[in-house]
Amino acid sequence: MTYTLPPHLRRHRLTLALLSSALFATPALAISEDAKVVLQLLVTKGVITQKDYDDTLSALESKPVEGVPPVQFVQDALGVKATDVQKAADYAQKDAKNGTVKPSGNGTVSADGQSTFNFTAVAHFDARLVNSNITQVSDKDAASGADNFELRRARIGINGNFTPNINYEVLTNLVGSSPNLIHRAFVNYSYDQAAQVRLGRFKQPFSLEELSTANGIDFMERSYGNQLVPSHRLGAMLHGEPKKGITYGVSVYQDGFNEISNTQNIGNLTAARASMNLAELNDISGAILHFGAAVDKGSYQVTPSQSADSGFTNSSSSTGQTRATVLSYRTENRGMTNAYRAQIGGDKISGTYGGLADNAADVKKNLTGIELALAKNAFKFQTEYFNASYDATALNYTAAGTTNGSATYGGKSHLNLNTKANYYEFMYNITGESWSEVYKAGALSTIKPKSNFNGIGKGTGAWQTGIRFSQYEVNLPGSGTPGVSGNTKSITDGGLNGSRAENSEIAKTVTYGLNWILNPNARIMFNYSTTKFERPVYYLSTINRTATPEYTNKENVFSVRSQFNF
Repeated sequence: MTYTLPPHLRRHRLTLALLSSALFATPALAISEDAKVVLQLLVTKGVITQKDYDDTLSALESKPVEGVPPVQFVQDALGVKATDVQKAADYAQKDAKNGTVKPSGNGTVSADGQSTFNFTAVAHFDARLVNSNITQVSDKDAASGADNFELRRARIGINGNFTPNINYEVLTNLVGSSPNLIHRAFVNYSYDQAAQVRLGRFKQPFSLEELSTANGIDFMERSYGNQLVPSHRLGAMLHGEPKKGITYGVSVYQDGFNEISNTQNIGNLTAARASMNLAELNDISGAILHFGAAVDKGSYQVTPSQSADSGFTNSSSSTGQTRATVLSYRTENRGMTNAYRAQIGGDKISGTYGGLADNAADVKKNLTGIELALAKNAFKFQTEYFNASYDATALNYTAAGTTNGSATYGGKSHLNLNTKANYYEFMYNITGESWSEVYKAGALSTIKPKSNFNGIGKGTGAWQTGIRFSQYEVNLPGSGTPGVSGNTKSITDGGLNGSRAENSEIAKTVTYGLNWILNPNARIMFNYSTTKFERPVYYLSTINRTATPEYTNKENVFSVRSQFNF
């Protein structure tokens, strides 16, 4: 039978908990003094009468208490069943914190215990040293090669649940422009863990690396392949964990915050992912045997605009040319912004630099990915492979003959791209923390130290070391190196042809990492990455566009991050 407290006792379950604590947990000889205090409180709150108080005190003073079981004593003193006393104590202890601030101080629990409200925050502060052998210039494109401090992330949010089966999150992004102020905002209906529904702006179901929290990723920046992943988008998703160790997610979404980035039908892109952890399925402790596959496909729109880095004056024949970026890569560790860039030309417009074309460009995308993670206790190996194709079309009134994947069809500039990216990494927890302890529902979270660092000689925190090999490759060659035979540009860079590809279509990066997790809420990271370009690259500088630019075939970046979250 389910026990239910009488209504008048429910109102004072906290005082009942105090009484239970005094009678159940105190040594026998001290019961009398503790009980007097609690009984007086119960009288004041109106839970018991003055007569109950007097009778109980009389019993305490007249009956020897040493050797008498507490439950039996309560039964005799208050005239109730021993089983009812125990059930009442359990009920009181379970609900004692309802209607109060959480022990962490960062949230609340409603009076009925059905809903919660939590404050969250995260900040990542980076320092970065870049060496590319290119002379620094002071325009906006070359700034990506400068030594710098950066507030990489600064987010404040709330999360919790309305009922035990409806949870929510709203997370603001305080770094960047106003359109991305809302980083994440969704409601999730989880009446059945095997079939949940999520609505709003959330991470799309693609990539183990992306779905792992930014506070717990192994290196300061995710790999090249992650630059292809949809990440946070507006949409609706069906997802769940039908069996521990098996997860799935299917989502329809749109690219961008508004209708201009979407085509004629709502949710024109679809993402889907499935994963399994054979270690969980077979109850292998301390291990992860994770396999996953995902697909992301559909169509979206981008709006070509006049480029301020064209390097041409207003009197040039190129005035009014518009372009839209279909694919670009930034080197890992936040180095060169456009290590590779492919753009499709749009129609000509009149006006100043930065103006938008009259017609949007249509892009069809097809991205697939596979993932693998193997871990045993403190050691982890992780790898992912990405393959994406883009078919873009846009009105281009100045289209001319082009080669290597760009042509004109029915008055539209047509651009085909295919790119591949992959990484494989090795991580080791020097202080012995197990990876399986932070694996949940097909993703990884932050390692929790066995011993938090609280000062010199007071705990070590968790220490990690790792190495990652990462690369990308694009089928459309970028700009060639001037004066080098056989290394010419695949698409004319300038105003005559609308579309263009620039910089190296292949790059390989090795990143070394050392992480110190002081406690679950603070971490310091050290990363050193070295990148080699298949084709020499240069900063897409406004200053050096018409001059002979400086080229380089490598880039080295050292960076440090201090982060906190709660």
